[in-house]
Amino acid sequence: MFFLYRYIVHSDSHNPMIDSLEDFKSQLEGFKPDLLVIGGLQMMDSFPFKQGQRESRLKALQETILSMDQKIGCHFEMASFVEQDLMRDLLEYVIPYSDSLGMNEQELPNLLSLIKGGNITVLSDPYPRVASILDQMRELYKLLRSQEPKMGQRPLTRLHVHTLAFQAMMVTKGSMWKNTMSATAKASLTANRHVCGSARIDTRKAKLIMDESFSVSREVGSQRIPFKESRPVSCWEEETYEICLAPVLVCTEVFQTAGGGDNISAAGLVLQI
Repeated sequence: MFFLYRYIVHSDSHNPMIDSLEDFKSQLEGFKPDLLVIGGLQMMDSFPFKQGQRESRLKALQETILSMDQKIGCHFEMASFVEQDLMRDLLEYVIPYSDSLGMNEQELPNLLSLIKGGNITVLSDPYPRVASILDQMRELYKLLRSQEPKMGQRPLTRLHVHTLAFQAMMVTKGSMWKNTMSATAKASLTANRHVCGSARIDTRKAKLIMDESFSVSREVGSQRIPFKESRPVSCWEEETYEICLAPVLVCTEVFQTAGGGDNISAAGLVLQI
């Protein structure tokens, strides 16, 4: 038996065309931001574009990123995509020009599968183990950073995966991103606040669904890290990056789910710039 948790209907002819892009670009230079956040591109999915129209708009977005000083960070927030052609366009025009990526537990294997085999995964584990997510993050991070960069492309230096049970962040050592432990904690708390629709966290309306400890990898003999009540965010270093992981107090009386990923990602980003 399957239960429908949410169903979103929209009628929108402006966001798929990124109509405000040119006005936004004209204001960008004078505004001098610390970070550009790109999101909502799922509105392009399955939209009835004319031949070449979607590619043209994504090229215009790419040109906007290229027009910025490379000292300004660029974060791309993923979403659920159905069209493989759109995902391939994003892999060409957006993802290689982003320093930071944000996604959930379904979007991570989708992107990884597309890069490795050219197809979007039909099914993914809705409740993945920590070790599985961390291994997928490492693989995605290394694949994207191993590609020969073209003019104006940016190496990936930050990866944030938000799941129902936990938040995981991977940040390159020495990069622009700071306060990774605090950012992971804030993202975790925001997950509860957004879904419960309250700035105050009520532990009577929340529960932990993670185990008391987790393995850092599926490899045999991998380190196992216990959660500590006095310091619930676990951070450690590997190779060229740092990983932080925090459990989520899962809201048991849901007020809203739409927009959760955007709010969670924004909460993590604001402490890192």
